[in-house]
Amino acid sequence: MLINSEAIILNHIRFSERDLIVKVLTKKRGLISFLVKGGQKKKKNYLQQLMIVNISFNFKLNKNLHYIKNIELKSVPNKILISHLKRNTVLFLCEIISRILKEGSDEERLYEYIEKSISYLNSDLCSGKFFDIWFLLNLTKLLGVAPEFTSFEKNSNSVFCPETGVFTLFTNHEKNIAWNKEQSLLLYNFLRANIEEIENFSLSYNDYKNLIENILHFYSLHVSNFNYKKLVAGYTELL
Repeated sequence: MLINSEAIILNHIRFSERDLIVKVLTKKRGLISFLVKGGQKKKKNYLQQLMIVNISFNFKLNKNLHYIKNIELKSVPNKILISHLKRNTVLFLCEIISRILKEGSDEERLYEYIEKSISYLNSDLCSGKFFDIWFLLNLTKLLGVAPEFTSFEKNSNSVFCPETGVFTLFTNHEKNIAWNKEQSLLLYNFLRANIEEIENFSLSYNDYKNLIENILHFYSLHVSNFNYKKLVAGYTELL
């Protein structure tokens, strides 16, 4: 079946001296891996992370690798590419997206969320600060595992329990499984914030690092086969 679709480049690995295997999130068919002949030469122009392209390909169910018949560049995230912070954020988030999605499933709502997020990250309105946290927390809504925070009581001993995904009053029972009060409050504030408001947030390096690690641990509890430890170790070194 010939498919014409918008697509977002997520990552690529070297297959041979000239060729690449490229993971792409397509609007019509979700996550798909492509073997791109001569991909090493095309990498700079078409195949960098979060580039938005129009592609055509023959789709076959239960096939591990597909081939791109035609590719055209639709959008270049130029402000992301020239910002060290934004580029590191993109590499990190692309890797997470690649790990949590199953190939061949319909992900049109997720595609639209990522496309809009790219557009904002690529704008002058966004410094890139804490975008990773905002993106990951809002992604949980589309995955159906969003933390429930209506029960949070700001002036109480409310803490977040990652196993249940809800805020609860702290007791000795929650001591070893719940987040501490400071991290729970940070989570609550991010869950309530819109994307423009995060520019005004202020976190210490340790609070930022711990919140990223806690969010990814939450993912590992609710998204099957999500292993994050090596990924987060490399990323937090760049913060």
